[in-house]
Amino acid sequence: MASAAEVLPVVAAAGEVLLSSGAEVTRVEDTVTRIAQAYGMSEVGILAMPTGLMVSLGADHHLTVVRRIRHRTVALDRVSAVNALSRELVASPIPPAEALGRIRAIGEQPGPLPPWSDVALSGLAAAAATMLVGGTRIDLGPALLANILVQGVQRLVGWMRFPDAIGDFMAGGTAVFCALALNAWVGSEFAVVVAGGIMILLPGLAFTSSVRDAMAGDLLSAGARALEATMKAAALAAGVASGLYLTGRL
Repeated sequence: MASAAEVLPVVAAAGEVLLSSGAEVTRVEDTVTRIAQAYGMSEVGILAMPTGLMVSLGADHHLTVVRRIRHRTVALDRVSAVNALSRELVASPIPPAEALGRIRAIGEQPGPLPPWSDVALSGLAAAAATMLVGGTRIDLGPALLANILVQGVQRLVGWMRFPDAIGDFMAGGTAVFCALALNAWVGSEFAVVVAGGIMILLPGLAFTSSVRDAMAGDLLSAGARALEATMKAAALAAGVASGLYLTGRL
């Protein structure tokens, strides 16, 4: 039977990959507990939050690890892979060192699509969504172009290691300036292109995750996710408002 010192890095790595990939807190705690129990750990203590993870294993003498989650994204393929591995470990445990290597490989695996496709497909989705806010076929191309430029600005700000709120603020302002330029160039609808430019940046998933965590009783996580979503929406709105003010449309 593996010792707590051998199992602790495995469960901590699994929880870290799940949280950084956008898994809900309930799933993280359940998966970590199942992996630990598969290795014979009778006492498992775990507290998962969107920005951190604490795991404690052992009976008479507890070992505890704390992991800080600084970067989060939505990578459901990684969540699915960790869940599949946890079910495999429950059915037939493998050596902890091997399990740790597989979990780390999952955390580093590339997405199912090439990186450039994320920008292109997100832009297409945002452009199509303009039809829901009164856009026409004429507005699809400008909305697509505006959204690609907005994503580029946001990724550039992230690459420069600025806070996410700065990236959202700059994205909102970029959407306004792009919409103004495209309105003057091809006559596209200004408000519709602005909406398309920021459509995929709206924190709908974060709000949904907040409600889901609250329903599961994870109030700390629910509050953190709600605050994160509110700050993201506020930064986007501030960026759009600043752009409208600078262009004399507010």
